[in-house]
Formats: sequence, structure tokens, C-alpha cells
Amino acid sequence: MKLKSLAFAVGIAASAFALPAMAAVQTYTIGTFAQSVVDFNSVQTLQQFDSSLGTLNSITISYATDVVGTAWLTNSKASNKQATLSLDAALQLSVNNGAVLGSSAASLISGTYSAAGKSTGVQVAEVTKTLTVTSSVDSSLFSYFTGTGTVDGKFALSAVSNAESPSGITADFLTKAQGLGGTITYDYTVAAVPEPETYGMLLLGLGVVAFAAKRKARSAKA
Repeated sequence: MKLKSLAFAVGIAASAFALPAMAAVQTYTIGTFAQSVVDFNSVQTLQQFDSSLGTLNSITISYATDVVGTAWLTNSKASNKQATLSLDAALQLSVNNGAVLGSSAASLISGTYSAAGKSTGVQVAEVTKTLTVTSSVDSSLFSYFTGTGTVDGKFALSAVSNAESPSGITADFLTKAQGLGGTITYDYTVAAVPEPETYGMLLLGLGVVAFAAKRKARSAKA
């Protein structure tokens, strides 16, 4: 058997026993933050992907927080008055290189509310909504999320309020965030690695090939 024929046989034996690449997923928890009045910035550490595990295919980050919006009216006049109020909140996720990874917004309060004459600090509305950010990280940022450490993720919650009311009416607003936490998920392909038994079978196959080649060489001399 010629040398190149033997090499060809070895290649076939090796490819026959190689394990196929497999898809895998790793999910890490993002920490929670305590109840806080907006506007606020909460920096959370995001676990990086260890490239020794395989080839990174995608990164998904999900985060949610309950947002509570409250409004009060004060009426300095003797007669009842009405005021039109609005309160909107927005949650944004970014990383410390400045890239924005996602945002979510909601209207917490919207409508017309009454204030009795000569009333002070009367609560007229309180609404709770959940803001959820889900972001697929662009592949251009994969290197930023690759390593054996962490990446700082900044969660910023802001609120915008507005009151349209007649003379004598004042409105006060308060918006709070109650952290629920989230996850960062890495989808990757595991590199094909032969198992120990595969090496044994490959060596046995090489032995058979070598024996056949030696026997053929003897037959040629006879």
C-alpha cells in the first residue's frame, strides 16, 4: 500500500470517529437593585463569555423592573377643580463603552383628576407597570462580552411628568423602581472533541491498516 493511500485511510478513520459540533447555552443572572426613586442609574455586573467553551453565536440580555407612579393634587381654591395629568417612564440598558442595548417605555398616568376645594396633598392616582428590556447584542460587540471577567451594564430609569391645571391647583409626582433582575444568555457552538474511547478505536484502526500494508508488502516480494 502506498504512503498516500495509507494517509487517506487514516483520514477516513479519523473523520469517522470525530464528534459533531454541538449547540449549547449558558445563562447568568443579573443582580437586582433595591427600590429607588427615579431618575436613577443602577450599574450591574454582567458575566462575560469564556471563549474556551466554543464559538459564540448570539447574546441575549433581558431585564425587568416594576415602576410605580404616584400623583397628588393640592387645591388652594374653595371650589372643586380638575387637572389633566400625565406621567411617562422609560428604562434603558447600556454598557460602559457607551453602546445602548435596548429600551422600554410606558405611560403610567394619563387622564383628568379632580381636587376638592381647600384640599392639600390628596393622592389621585397610583399605577404600577412592568418595564422589560430584551436585547440581542450586535455581533460587533461580541469581543466586548468575551473573557473571564465581567462587563458593567447600566440600567437607567427616567420619568417625565406634566400637569395642565387651572389657577390654584398644584400637582406633585413620584416615580419608584422596584428591581426584578434579569439574565444574560450566551448561545454558542461547542468545538468537536473526540472522546477517550474514540482515540482507542482510531489507534486500533491504524494498527489494522498498518498490518494490511505490511502483509501486502510481503506478498509483493514473494
